[in-house]
Amino acid sequence: MIPRKHAEDHYNESHAPLDCSLCSEKVERELWSLHKGERCPQRIITCEYCEFPLPAVDLLKHQEICGNRTEYCDICHKYVRLRERIDHDIQFHGNSAGTAEPSRDVGTAERESAQRRPARAPRSSHRRILLTVAVTGAVVAIGSFFLQRRVDGQQ
Repeated sequence: MIPRKHAEDHYNESHAPLDCSLCSEKVERELWSLHKGERCPQRIITCEYCEFPLPAVDLLKHQEICGNRTEYCDICHKYVRLRERIDHDIQFHGNSAGTAEPSRDVGTAERESAQRRPARAPRSSHRRILLTVAVTGAVVAIGSFFLQRRVDGQQ
C-alpha cells in the first residue's frame, strides 16, 4: 500500500518505463534487465571468431564474413574455415583444442615428423576471451553507473 501523496513518486521510481541509452527504445522497468542483457539490438556482443566487440544487430552479418576466414592447421597442414575449426579438430584430430596427434589420414612420414616436433603451447584464445569478458563487464558496469545517474537526475 502506497499513500496517494507518494503514488506518483512510487510510479516514477518503480514502474515508469526507461529509455534505453543504446537503442532509444522505451522499456518497462520489469523488463529492463532482460532488454539490457538479451534484447537490445545495440548491446555489445563479442564475435566468437575474432573476439571483436560489436552491436548485436551487426553480429550475424559480421560472423558470416569472419567465420569464412581460414586458419592454418599445424597438425594436418591444411587451411580450415574458422566456423569449421572445432568440427575439423574433432573429426580429424580427436579433440576440440587442436592439440591431438595427427589422424590416421596423415602418412607415416608426416606422423613421425609430427611426433618429433616439440609440443606447442595451448592457444591463448581462453585468455583473450577472459580479457574480453572482463573489459565488457567493466564497460557495462560503468555504463550502468552513468545511466543510473542520468535516470536519477531526470526525476
